Amino acid sequence: MGSKMKKEKIKILFFIGTLGSGGKERRLLELMTYLNQSENFSLYLVTKQTDVMFDNFFKLKVEWISLNSKKLSLGSFFEFSKIVRKINPDFIHTWGNKYTFISIPSKLFGKNIKLINSQITSAPPKLSWSERLISRLNFNFSDIILSNSFAGIDAYNPPKSKSAVIYNGLNFKRFIDLPDKKQIRDKFGISTEFVIVMVASYSQNKDYDRFFKVGQALQKLRNDTSFLGVGYCEDDEPFFKNAVALCHGFPNLIPIPGTSEVEALVNACDIGVLFSNTELHGEGISNAIIECMALGKPVIANDAGGTKEIVKDEWNGYLIQDESPDEIALKIHNLLGQPETLKKMGENSKERILQDFSLKKMGTEFENIYRTLS
Repeated sequence: MGSKMKKEKIKILFFIGTLGSGGKERRLLELMTYLNQSENFSLYLVTKQTDVMFDNFFKLKVEWISLNSKKLSLGSFFEFSKIVRKINPDFIHTWGNKYTFISIPSKLFGKNIKLINSQITSAPPKLSWSERLISRLNFNFSDIILSNSFAGIDAYNPPKSKSAVIYNGLNFKRFIDLPDKKQIRDKFGISTEFVIVMVASYSQNKDYDRFFKVGQALQKLRNDTSFLGVGYCEDDEPFFKNAVALCHGFPNLIPIPGTSEVEALVNACDIGVLFSNTELHGEGISNAIIECMALGKPVIANDAGGTKEIVKDEWNGYLIQDESPDEIALKIHNLLGQPETLKKMGENSKERILQDFSLKKMGTEFENIYRTLS
């Protein structure tokens, strides 16, 4: 009997702007980490920029190609098409509306190439006309549109017949053997009993003003709590400068312009917070929130977007609408005064993540998509 023919690997070409900091970028890295464990896939990554802030990416078996042009232009269509012709992937899997748009000609003229569109990673309160237009075009030519939240599906309204939700997945190995909490607190100069943390980016989409004003309000009630605003930003970012000015004179309010020790720092804190500018931005499923939850922290966040899918008011945290800083500070004050409730909320957070946001669950659902469309 002749030997069986070796099954060809499924070729997946991922297309994203960068592997710098960000929830979408982290999610793609986690997916590549999962698929890298299988011998059934050949993975390729095309980026616009060469920034990579995840060291473990370089341990993966992924062929990485960076576009020559740093700004997207007409030439980007031809450059990307040339890469696609050379690789001849089974799937182009895009992460962003511009990158999906650039992939359309390669999908149309490629031989049996399927386009998987993962551009929906937020749930904005309203879309600009240009975003609506490019999304309509992208959805029309995509074989499937994937969102990381049901709120994102509602916001963008892609064709229901080819849309699906796959929640973010966490690699729980990232949270093993973290540094001692006291060691981390000492490193960041924290001497208070309690620590509240917000991890995001200093940008117009995040509301660090509200976060630090809550910190100011809490100091009227107690002086044993620090507020850490950890946010990725450029050196001259005006939003970070505004936060520094707001915290002047309040030694327990600490703006931090990014850190490579996010997991360890969150682990050393007591409550996670994420305030967004809900007039401009709607969260999909925030990695910052689910990472806090995975580390057993209660979460305080806006009652909007995909956050409502993971934070249940008074079960694993608080959902905030138009409460004043004083009202939010009182909620925190009361929670810190109830250690059993604080502990139980943290346990509920962790249970929710273990159940629905594991890397295996997310990876399996993506893998099923690839196999179904093959």
